[in-house]
Amino acid sequence: MSNVIEAITASRANINNNKKNKKKVTTASIIGGLAGIGAGVGAVYALAKTKNPSIALKNLTYDEKDVLMVGLGAVTGGLTGGILSDKNKENHKYKLREAAQQYIGSIFFPVSMLAVVNKILDKANIKMPQIPSANGGFKVLNRIISMLPRAAATIITLVSGMEIGNKIVNKANNKIFKEEIKHDVKPEDYLVHADDLCLTASMLLKDVPYISSVTSKILPLTFIIAGSKVGMQQKEN
Repeated sequence: MSNVIEAITASRANINNNKKNKKKVTTASIIGGLAGIGAGVGAVYALAKTKNPSIALKNLTYDEKDVLMVGLGAVTGGLTGGILSDKNKENHKYKLREAAQQYIGSIFFPVSMLAVVNKILDKANIKMPQIPSANGGFKVLNRIISMLPRAAATIITLVSGMEIGNKIVNKANNKIFKEEIKHDVKPEDYLVHADDLCLTASMLLKDVPYISSVTSKILPLTFIIAGSKVGMQQKEN
């Protein structure tokens, strides 16, 4: 009887320790992700200052290269926080695997493809029909209409880029880590690209300073999903 009680007590203690460890890892992953985002924004700001010494942090805007830099900071920060806090070292390789999946498959591939598509669109200089009116509201509407090709291209490129990128990285990960795992693109993976939606919104609504300034400020924080997901990754039971 005493052996049964000891086994139950040990099992409960193990469950409690796992819960505490998971909570600690989650907190550390989020903090690490935020720290990484801060470092990425700092790097973008430092580079922007070399071109424009008078630029203020609040007026900072982001292009595709900047998005890749902030994304790298978030993933690296989340990975560092997760590895340092997770007592189960067996989980570390799954965090490394997820880091590659998130950054290369879900950020680098689609954003790089988007940069190429945007250059093509700039050269194509597609003109959309405009509403003839001097009304301020119609000016904003005309701006949105003129950006419809770019908005559509952004969505198509990001979705296809994520699908292609994740398939390639998953195959590479299976060989590197010698473990067959199927990685499906999940809804939260698309949330990683809230940054590109913010970027697109900023371009669409350049004539509405309040909205474009808000999207620029929100953009870096959207990477917390990728960073924290990397740090919290563990072996599936």
